[in-house]
Amino acid sequence: MTSWLTRAADAAMNREIPDIDSRWSRLERLLLVLFIVTFTLMFVRTYPAIFLGFGIGDEFEWSLILSFFDTLRQESPALLYLGLAMLAANLLFRLQLFLRGQLAYSSNHPDLPMKTIALYMVGNALNIVFVLLVALALGVLALGFGFDFRDGFQAVQKLFALAISLADKVPTVVELPLVVAFFVTYMAQGFFHYWIHRLCHLNRFLWLTLHRFHHMPTVLTPATTNVVITSIPFFLGMVFVKTLIFAAIVKLFYERQLFLEIFFFHLIITFADGYGHQTALFKEGIRSRWIRWLCLFSNNGVYHYLHHSRDKAIVTTNTTNQVNIGGGLFYFWDWLFGTFHRLPAPDAPQPKVGLWGNPTLHHNPLRLVLSGLMQIIYELWNNRGLKTRLMVVFGSVNYTPPVTRAFHISGKACETNAARHEPEMQQASQGTTPA
Repeated sequence: MTSWLTRAADAAMNREIPDIDSRWSRLERLLLVLFIVTFTLMFVRTYPAIFLGFGIGDEFEWSLILSFFDTLRQESPALLYLGLAMLAANLLFRLQLFLRGQLAYSSNHPDLPMKTIALYMVGNALNIVFVLLVALALGVLALGFGFDFRDGFQAVQKLFALAISLADKVPTVVELPLVVAFFVTYMAQGFFHYWIHRLCHLNRFLWLTLHRFHHMPTVLTPATTNVVITSIPFFLGMVFVKTLIFAAIVKLFYERQLFLEIFFFHLIITFADGYGHQTALFKEGIRSRWIRWLCLFSNNGVYHYLHHSRDKAIVTTNTTNQVNIGGGLFYFWDWLFGTFHRLPAPDAPQPKVGLWGNPTLHHNPLRLVLSGLMQIIYELWNNRGLKTRLMVVFGSVNYTPPVTRAFHISGKACETNAARHEPEMQQASQGTTPA
C-alpha cells in the first residue's frame, strides 16, 4: 500500500504532459472555442466588483447583475437599452479579441504546442480543485471542534459576508456627490490594489506561493493566462482583509456600496483590457491610438503586457519586474511611486514575457502550481538558524537562503549551496522573475 502511494505521488509530481499528436488538432480547436466563450461570459461576473485587486472574495451571483438591469428598467427604458447595448458590445469585442489572440497560434505551433496549452489549462483547473479541498478541510475541522460541517465548508463566503457587513457599519465621514465619491473611492482602492499587488512581487513568500504561477507562461493567450492568485490555503488570509478594506473605503465617502456604478463603468473602460494577455495582438494594440489611450485610462491592456515582460530593458533594476502594477486610473500610483513604464515604439522588437532568465519549466501542472509552496517548505526544513528561516518567509524576493531548490525548473542543479549558483540560476530558483 505504501509503495503504491509512493509511486502515485511520484507520478503526480514528476510525470510530465507528453507531446500531443496533431491529429487531435480539430478537437483542440473546438475545446478552445468553447473555453473562450465560457471565459468571456465569466468575465461579466467580475464587473460589479469594487475589489480592484485579484478577484479573491468576489462572490457575486448573476442575480446581482440582473438586478442592475432591473434598476435601469425602472428608472428609464432608454437607460436599460443603453446598458444592454454596452454589455453586448463589450462581450462581442472581448470575444473576438480572445478568439483571434488564441487562434493566431496553430495546433502545435513551435511557441505554443498543445501540451503547453494543456499544462496551463489543467493548472488553472487545479486551482478550482484546491478551493474545494480547502473548503472540505475547513468543514472537517469545524466538525472536529463541534460545529456544523457547513460552517467550515462555507468559510470563504462567510468571511466575505462578514467583511461586507462590517464595512456597512463604517460611518460616512464626508458625504460626497455620487460622481466625486465614485472617483475618490476608485482611486483610494487603487492605492491598496497597487500595494497588495506590489507586495506579491516584493515578498518572496507571497511571490512563490501565490503569484509566480501567473507569470510563468512565455506566450500569453486566454488559455495560458493563469489565475492571478494561486488558491492554496494562504489565500484565505486575503479574503477578509482585502474585502473589508476595499468595501470600507466606499462607506467613508458615500452612504452605500457602488456595485451598480462599478459594473457599468467597467463596461466602458474594459473594452481593451484583453490586450494585456495577448502576445499575438500586442503590436496591434500599441499601433491603435484609441486602444493605447483606453488601456492607459483603465490601467490595463497593452501597458499591463509590459508587467509580464522578462526583457532587461523593461525590468531594469529589479528581477520581479515591478512595472505597470496598476490600481486607480491612468497608472497614477505607478507614476507616483516610480514604477510606470512607457510602451515601446510600434516598430521596436516585441517584449518577451515569462520568468526572469527564461528557465525551462516542468510540464507537470501540479508541480508548477505547488512549486513555490514546496520550495518554502524545503528551505525551512533544510536551512538552519532562526534568522535564515525568518528570511525564507519574510525576506525580499532577491534573498536566496544557503540551501534552496527550484521545483518548477526542469533539469539539473536545483538543490545546491546558493553561493555556487550562477546569478541567473539564483534568480530563477528563487522565483525572482519578471512579473
